Amino acid sequence: MFHDMKVVAMVHKQEKQIMTREITKVAVLGSGVMGSAIAAHLANAGIPSYLLDIVPKELTPEETAKGLSLASPAVRNRIVAAGLESAKKARPAAFYSPDFARLVTVGNFDDNLGWLKEADWIIDIVIERLDIKQQLLKKVDAVRRPGTIVSSNTSG
Repeated sequence: MFHDMKVVAMVHKQEKQIMTREITKVAVLGSGVMGSAIAAHLANAGIPSYLLDIVPKELTPEETAKGLSLASPAVRNRIVAAGLESAKKARPAAFYSPDFARLVTVGNFDDNLGWLKEADWIIDIVIERLDIKQQLLKKVDAVRRPGTIVSSNTSG
């Protein structure tokens, strides 16, 4: 049903050459409106992705009432799960089919950064603060495979 996406880049030298690169897994760092939409559109193209974000620093009243702790996986992935849920509910729809959401795996920067070893392309879409981007990209560089495409998205 799905086909792997091929990214084509033009290399300009004395003559034009076309290089292709197969993208089979992408990591999207940041699950806000833009990050979750990018993960959704990757899913629409049949490309599985990891959608990662920060770990919350405190419990919500609802989490406290349920007896959860900051160590609970549901709490640790609350922010990223909310981003994915927003993409599922977006109008116009971010996912061509609700079933495509299964191609997005949620996690967080503290527990799941090691997943980046599996990614062919890593997209940084975190908050527009240079210090935060630099800290995160230093961590990314420590775990990514050599040759992995790393790009940073900005809205400014």
